[in-house]
Amino acid sequence: MLKLGLRSVLAHRLRFVLCTVAVLLGVAFVGGALIFTDTLSAALKKNFAGSPSDITVTPVQTLKSNPGLSNARPATLTSDLANQIANLPGVANTDPQVLVPGAQILGTDGRPTEAFGLPTYATGWPHDPRTANIHLLDGQPPSGREQLALDQSTAKREGYEIGDQVKVVTPAKAVTATLTATTTPNLTGASAGAPLITFDSVTAQLYLLGQPGWTSITVAVQPGQDVQAVIQAITKIAGKDVSVRTAAQVSADGESDVDNTFGGFSAVLLLFAGLALFVGTFLIVNTFSMLVAQRSRELAMLRAIGASRGQVTSTVMIEALIIGAIGSTLGLLVGAGVAAALQAFYQSLDLAIPGSSLQISAPTVIACYLVGIGVTLFAALPAARRAGKLPPVAAMRDDVSVPERSLLLRLIIGSFLLLMTALLVAISFTLQGLPAAILLGLAAGLALLGMVMTSPLISRYAVRGLMFPFGRKAPITLGRRNAERNPRRTAATASALMISVALVSGLVVIAASAKASVNRNLQDAIGSSALLVSGDEPFSGEVGDKIAKVPGVAAVHRVRQMPGDIDGHRVTVAGVDDGTLAGPITTRFVSGSADGLKDGEAVIPRNLAKQLDLVVAKKFELTTTTGKQTLRVAGIIAPNRQLNAIILAQPAFTQAGGATTDNTLYVDVANGTEFGQVRLAVAAELKDYPGVQVRDQQAFAKSQQQPIDMVLAVIAMLLTLAIIIAVLGIVNTLALGVIERTREIGLLRAIGMDRPQLRRMLQVEAIAIALLGALLGLLIGVLFAAAIQHVMKEDGLSVLDLPWFQLLIAVVVAGVVGVLAAVWPSRRAAKLDVLRAIAAE
Repeated sequence: MLKLGLRSVLAHRLRFVLCTVAVLLGVAFVGGALIFTDTLSAALKKNFAGSPSDITVTPVQTLKSNPGLSNARPATLTSDLANQIANLPGVANTDPQVLVPGAQILGTDGRPTEAFGLPTYATGWPHDPRTANIHLLDGQPPSGREQLALDQSTAKREGYEIGDQVKVVTPAKAVTATLTATTTPNLTGASAGAPLITFDSVTAQLYLLGQPGWTSITVAVQPGQDVQAVIQAITKIAGKDVSVRTAAQVSADGESDVDNTFGGFSAVLLLFAGLALFVGTFLIVNTFSMLVAQRSRELAMLRAIGASRGQVTSTVMIEALIIGAIGSTLGLLVGAGVAAALQAFYQSLDLAIPGSSLQISAPTVIACYLVGIGVTLFAALPAARRAGKLPPVAAMRDDVSVPERSLLLRLIIGSFLLLMTALLVAISFTLQGLPAAILLGLAAGLALLGMVMTSPLISRYAVRGLMFPFGRKAPITLGRRNAERNPRRTAATASALMISVALVSGLVVIAASAKASVNRNLQDAIGSSALLVSGDEPFSGEVGDKIAKVPGVAAVHRVRQMPGDIDGHRVTVAGVDDGTLAGPITTRFVSGSADGLKDGEAVIPRNLAKQLDLVVAKKFELTTTTGKQTLRVAGIIAPNRQLNAIILAQPAFTQAGGATTDNTLYVDVANGTEFGQVRLAVAAELKDYPGVQVRDQQAFAKSQQQPIDMVLAVIAMLLTLAIIIAVLGIVNTLALGVIERTREIGLLRAIGMDRPQLRRMLQVEAIAIALLGALLGLLIGVLFAAAIQHVMKEDGLSVLDLPWFQLLIAVVVAGVVGVLAAVWPSRRAAKLDVLRAIAAE
């Protein structure tokens, strides 16, 4: 049976090409993700193998934040603690250090340097090179406020040399200083390989923390001393608010941190892999179903000469095994190429990310083969089982057909799934917010599966209706009837496109609704302030101080934000100035008032209050990066785009761990002042802060839509892959259909059908399949997108926007896809020799 299966694949290799491509694409993304992750992990292990300090002491992280984007004040340690640790028995020396994300390096053109997604860190010069996480490569250590050092990769990339003046922006202020040294990047933690600015230790505390303190203390243990004993002694004097780790623990945590920083690439690749394999499954199912149907007489002959049902089934499964193995092998090779390309890309950026040879481990190879072969065998199993049911006597007949299972079971299963879909939708409408949206997402998945199961029952009538406007000429009628002839095949081919179009249309509607909601919510929330100042990252409070002194500026209202946690729910915490809620940002109180803000109480949007089960006068515990605070609810406001956060007055925000850097400034222009002149004057004050922009309300609203466009662009790439595989499915169905109907095509040519008519017939069949999948997908996608918008009204998705033009384009593109998919099969059909085609069996 193994030899027979191998010979069958070799004899019909062209028929299996597209199946192999589908498996190859899925496995390539799986392999690329795993190899890239393993390679990065190996590089990190090599990089962290020799941690310079025996022990590292850091504040306990009560809440992790996103480096570079958090406006939370970092927890710090005191110099007294460093001195106490230095006096402990067994300690050789201590080195208190400062390391803070969120800085910016400006290039020679005055613009922020490109960090390629990595946060830029700033640190203080180490006191002791023996425990230092950076090393001097050239020059002299910086001293005083007018000097700094850069990591060598950044200096080289930006063209800076020792002695040059370098502009940097720290959390405290913009600084112009002389470059006195180049260093290695930081060697441990999430900052490993990232751009790095180094000041002397006193200047670092001033510019990075705004107060005395240290973010870590490294400890060297005397030779021969017990490290664990020293750790116990440090823990005893430091208390529970610090974390004491060995060099091995620091290295392990560093690997995990940096791996998380770059792990998004692996997640995206695995997402691509999942979608490719899912859509490709339909292609494989269809291919094997058609191949078994075409070879039914051959398979019946095997039964006639003594093969059992199991042997015939195993023959088909062996063919699937061979296809899966070939596709997995090629996919693994392509995946290694993808990983190598990603590695080369990052190395070319001079980011000093550690290098390593490609790591193709045994678990990765096994995973690729399990995924590729497993999906192929699973997809081929139904066809293989039908092949085994062929009776031996069928070999004596000319018109052999593979026994098809009744559609009744599919109808029952599909109807049950659609019934469950309706039930989940009904339940979701009784809920609100994210839980309801997640439930609707599950319902959409069930709806797609239910439609896949029931679509053979409706495909015949749907195709007839879709093709009616095209007329009744012979090629059109024949093409329509070809699509109607085998509803299972037509439905399976259309299902891949249906799923792709459902995702596309649903996301297009949600994105359009999000944009429309942003515009409306901003219009409702932005009050009296004519100008808004904001940046991609929190910026120094001195920006607001400078703007407040500009002639024509009546007031500057600061809004600061940081991450927080309430009973396991991640929230945003906002700090506002007095009067911000009564003008610059328009708010409507549902209950309570803003009066309690001055007493350290909180104001909460209604959607968050429902989620957290909070009401006016109720107390709650807020966790931030520096600890826990008990707060009381002073008021609840209607959902607000500008402040979807736990709102505190600035003093309470700072006390809870907020930094003195700003996220947004609302600038009021004095009456009778020329708006344009004030805007130019405000912009002039931002020359040292190129990452900060001043906008009017309309421009600010437009900038809020950019993240939506970026997410949509990434998703578009993902869905393009799915559509490409769906097109391959249509191509495969038509190509195998041409082989299956060789004699029929010969007879049509013999009675007068010319080549253009033959090509048109196949194009009509492809268009029918494409339109069926597109319209079913469009229906499901739009309906569920509208339902998600309905349940997310209170969470910022307040407007339903159906972009009819874009949806119409999706249908037109589906028709074009059908025409393009038919090009190669129709050309093959047109080239068939008429006499040989008639003689074909």
